[in-house]
Amino acid sequence: MSSNKRRLTFPFFRARPRGQSFLELALVLPILLIMLLGLVEVAYFVGHYLDALDLTREAARFASIRDPFANVVSDLNCFTGDRFNFYWDTACVFSPPDTDGAQTECKAALASNGQDLGGGNLLWWCNGMNQYLDFNPETDDIVISLYTVKKDNSIAATHPYKGPESVIDYKGNESYYWAFSNHKTGTYVATDNWKKDCRGNVVRTEPHYTQARLEDELNLSSGEFPSDVTPAAVNANRGFVAVEIFYCHSQILGVPILTDFIPNPLMLHAYTLMPLPAAAPTATTKP
Repeated sequence: MSSNKRRLTFPFFRARPRGQSFLELALVLPILLIMLLGLVEVAYFVGHYLDALDLTREAARFASIRDPFANVVSDLNCFTGDRFNFYWDTACVFSPPDTDGAQTECKAALASNGQDLGGGNLLWWCNGMNQYLDFNPETDDIVISLYTVKKDNSIAATHPYKGPESVIDYKGNESYYWAFSNHKTGTYVATDNWKKDCRGNVVRTEPHYTQARLEDELNLSSGEFPSDVTPAAVNANRGFVAVEIFYCHSQILGVPILTDFIPNPLMLHAYTLMPLPAAAPTATTKP
């Protein structure tokens, strides 16, 4: 009886040839390794994207409680608190922090840092909140734009109005903006890094936010909202500030099998739109 049982069970528990196991391992191991490397790269990219998004939010919050039209003496220095430049100081949020108080890290952040712009005014782009993104002023960019919105959701003006930087949006409107790459040397030079990919090729003609895009977002029909959201009518003048970052993200591993399919570096784009009361239309007093 026991011998019959051994004869019946033996074929089912027979060990497979060792060579077959090695072959299966050789086939599966590279696939698992590629998946692991890909997972590391995706996690690193998502981490950098969230860092970039947080910086746009912090910059928009900073700008939202300030007056871009205030008639004050300004400079291009992130360390001075008494000379406020709305656009430059908002872009300062994206600069690295001055951790040692000696501006050691600042000198590497921007080639123009420490430059005397005349009258003892020094250019400094440092003392910010960016601890994780290796922002490269030669390829990366920060774009800031302001919008004055009337009660009927039409846009009365974009800012900095009549400045040197503007685009014609997809509705034919002239939308003004401020780009860090054009002002990083202390004098205006039309570089417009945001228009380019990480290899310097022009790939876009508009930032994300323009007059046309904001008007479209402000005038969404009720059917375009989620079913559990009821849009509320707004009968008031408003202002908005949009902050965008264009950042060339480099892969942490740079494995050739991944870079063959995914550009390295890869442009990362994040943005935030926030209310700006100071940009709201000013009521005209009746005589």
